[in-house]
Amino acid sequence: MEFSEICEHFEQLEQTSSRLEKTGIVTSLLTRAHKDEIPIIVQLILGSVFPTWSTEKVGVGEKLLIKVVADVTGLTEGAILGYLKDTGDVGRAVEQAMENKKQVMFLTEDLSLSRVYDDLTKISQYEGKRSQDKKLKILAGLLTNASPLEARYLSRIVVEKMRTGVAEGTVRDGIARAFGVPSDVVEKAFMVSNDMGLVAKKACEGKEALSTLSLMLFRPIKMMAAQKVSTIEEGFEIVGTPCAVEYKYDGFRMQIHKEGSKVHIFTRRLEDVTRQFRDVVDVVRENIAGDCIIEAETIGIAEDGRWLPFQQISRRIKRKYDIDEIIDKIPVMTNVFDVLYLDGKSMIDEPFKTRRQRLEKIVTSVPRKLVLSKMIITDDAKEARTFFSESLSLGNEGVMLKNLSSPYTPGLRVGHMLKLKSVLESLDCIVIGAEWGTGRRAHYLGSFHLAVLDENNMPVMLGKVATGITDEMLETLTERLRPLIEYEEGKMAHIKADLVVEVAYEEIQKSPHYESGFALRFPRLIRMREDKGPEDADTIERVYDIYESDML
Repeated sequence: MEFSEICEHFEQLEQTSSRLEKTGIVTSLLTRAHKDEIPIIVQLILGSVFPTWSTEKVGVGEKLLIKVVADVTGLTEGAILGYLKDTGDVGRAVEQAMENKKQVMFLTEDLSLSRVYDDLTKISQYEGKRSQDKKLKILAGLLTNASPLEARYLSRIVVEKMRTGVAEGTVRDGIARAFGVPSDVVEKAFMVSNDMGLVAKKACEGKEALSTLSLMLFRPIKMMAAQKVSTIEEGFEIVGTPCAVEYKYDGFRMQIHKEGSKVHIFTRRLEDVTRQFRDVVDVVRENIAGDCIIEAETIGIAEDGRWLPFQQISRRIKRKYDIDEIIDKIPVMTNVFDVLYLDGKSMIDEPFKTRRQRLEKIVTSVPRKLVLSKMIITDDAKEARTFFSESLSLGNEGVMLKNLSSPYTPGLRVGHMLKLKSVLESLDCIVIGAEWGTGRRAHYLGSFHLAVLDENNMPVMLGKVATGITDEMLETLTERLRPLIEYEEGKMAHIKADLVVEVAYEEIQKSPHYESGFALRFPRLIRMREDKGPEDADTIERVYDIYESDML
């Protein structure tokens, strides 16, 4: 298939806000494609070249892309940055640059999908010395042969910002319609494989082929998420009683895969952090029996045995150098709470009570290093409140409430697993912009623009936060966000949506000033959430629900 035909479908997706129409466009594109092209097309629709669990990355940021475009078009980087400031979209900026290029290429060839995919795959494989030059050369070759429209979407694919408003649910329904298989079967196959491209390829073989997909060791799946409740009584009403009440640790959630002596650790964002947690690898290898996929919450431990807050252990997640030093400085305790796969069998359809019993048989506790999460089973609200208070007194966030008969549902925020935190309400927001400070803070980003996800999983602004931030936090935030700056206008820096922060607030109000239609009253930044990606941020639906509940 020609890449131009795919881009025409992308443009159609971008031009409609109707989910039904988007589903039809996805269906049309998939039915036109050859079987071997289907997984590639599905990945590109979702805005990436590789599945989310893959360690392969194109590894080309906007700055490098702009440099290539300048070389191809004969325009200055400043001119292209000007287009970017005007449009706020790197794809549109590159499209304008290609339309206004000063250099004319006489020997060009049409781009095929296979050429684009193969070249982007080659780019992802280059490492070490001169790798950047090799990446630039291949990317320049693609852009030289691209039409302005193809350049728009090629650029967005490279930086993983498609802006077509297509969520996984739309692609799921498009696959179901294209190949005549039930949508729920497609959904289940995606849950266990975490690879929508593979799911689409199997779907074109029929329903039976989809049923062959299952959990695989060292291919992480999206983690099940919990809904929030305000009281023990509300939680009991939703999950039913008796239920499991479990410590909600203020730590770092891990999905740990073990086969024999081989152990890999993945974050909630499906990043492989095995190197940063070699101490956890060692204790898991020696004290967990069988081949398995388990979930755990890992917390930092002080010298006196106190449990440290998340911000302490979060320093490990991004650490690339001097890892042994930080392992010695911040020892950790891993609290295991679920098992998803054991000795060749998926456990996700088993009741939580059964999964917990199996977990208890395979874990050998090592004090202050590896333990089962602390949990009680009760239908007594008073006992649960006492347990909640005990958890808070130890520095935890609160408790989890879990239905004993519930399965594990990858990637969904479910009602059979709830979280109850302290009374302070908070939201997980994406930083999409920041403003440089003044005076002694002139070298730091000091005010941060916050967003939540709309119905198409696109960030919509909810307000700004500039309080609750120490000088140390400002320095850390600036260092973290500086590489994500896409362009600047005066003191305003537009930030690539990557960092999630937890923000407390006093009240949610209606507001015409922000795209979301809401604003936070007296927001205060609590902490960065390096364990979460932008796809894990709170949604406008949740903001609306909180607003409505406050009105009752």
